Amino acid sequence: MTYTRNSKSKNRNTRKIHKPIKGGDNDRIDYLRKVCLLINNNGKTKEQLKNDYNTLFKNIMIKSFPYENGDFNKYFTELRTDITIELPEPLDRKEYERKQWLSCDKKCYNIANKAIMNEIKSTAYMLRVLSNSLISHNKCNQKLYISYENTSESGEPGNLLTGNWENDHKYFTISKIGKGDDTTSRLIMGLGPSASGKTYWAKNVIDLLNTNVPNFPSTFFNIDGGDYRSLSYVYQIIIESAKNKGLGGIDNLVIAALTKKSIFDSNIIKKDIMKYLNRSRTNNPNLHISLYVPETLGECGRFRPKSCDTKIKKYAMLTNDTNWIALLIYQHKTGEECPYDLQFQCVGTTHSGKSRESYEGKKYSNSAYQHSMNQGLIELSNAPDMKFIIHNSGGKKHNNDFNKSIIMDMSKDTPFNNNSKVQEIQDNFHCVYQKISNINEIK
Repeated sequence: MTYTRNSKSKNRNTRKIHKPIKGGDNDRIDYLRKVCLLINNNGKTKEQLKNDYNTLFKNIMIKSFPYENGDFNKYFTELRTDITIELPEPLDRKEYERKQWLSCDKKCYNIANKAIMNEIKSTAYMLRVLSNSLISHNKCNQKLYISYENTSESGEPGNLLTGNWENDHKYFTISKIGKGDDTTSRLIMGLGPSASGKTYWAKNVIDLLNTNVPNFPSTFFNIDGGDYRSLSYVYQIIIESAKNKGLGGIDNLVIAALTKKSIFDSNIIKKDIMKYLNRSRTNNPNLHISLYVPETLGECGRFRPKSCDTKIKKYAMLTNDTNWIALLIYQHKTGEECPYDLQFQCVGTTHSGKSRESYEGKKYSNSAYQHSMNQGLIELSNAPDMKFIIHNSGGKKHNNDFNKSIIMDMSKDTPFNNNSKVQEIQDNFHCVYQKISNINEIK
């Protein structure tokens, strides 16, 4: 028998921002919310199991973060103070000008980057990411069950943990993903420019395919750097500290360019997550791991050092899905450039990106827009079979009604082959559906 932590999960269509917590025993639970660990009961009573569970979570947090005497808040309070002191002062500006984005350099960079690295390499953070990265057709399936096996001679769960995921990962085994009903593993690549709505459309597409494709999985890991940033306590502290100091943000907190180092690099987390999921699948061939991967393809393609084929193949190999699904999700660079009729026009990625950059902590730039579109179209054309282009309206309104998005189906063997299915798509997803034969038909 096992003891499972009860937790509530919410369906999400947009990325949730996980705000910093204040400290104390309850906040250890908040940090590890949705982490459902299973531990052997060994004939223990319900009360003993409850104590074991609390002890395990306390040890995960104590080993993961260097705070004294269980004072969760002390480390982060001092960190917040140190970062605030080292952040640059706002420059003189006129009242009507936008708040400035300045760089966190030298001592500021060292403090912030060290704290970020300590967190993202910790056992607590990786459990937090794994358990909060699920997208499901059914919200009841949005739960990851992880078995824990590592008890000291004293019988205290978690006492032998180091707090470093590289060492501790071997004690945590994925037991079940959602209800464990999935019988296949699939890969969905969500391609397109930054701020086009790839995260928003993730659940919509999974809903759409799950209800129309036989044996299609219901639960996916979302390999999304944006989610990894939102789940970082330290990352949120840096954003909060910059705002409190009167800045618009920190321009080197996340950098898309290859010429300068970011304080926060989500690629490190992606590699660790993929390594763990690969190991989990190898150890348990019956475990069905499906992935949704939003990608701008900014690091590959024309004039870039890497091939996009290599990037996609590593995800296809993990899921063992040679028939992976391609989406190109886009808005036009600006709303003014959108050529569709008024009721289908989009707000544009520039507006979407600028409106969210302050609370997401990532300075938006549309300079890579055309590269992402061009490369996305190439990869979509090369995809095996199911391929969809989604023009996302981005919440724009006409006559006080939300505009409809447009789903263009380029699949060779489409699952939407009758009028009733098409009508259902249009009704359920506030969109219009079109079957097209080539990419030249998109605007």
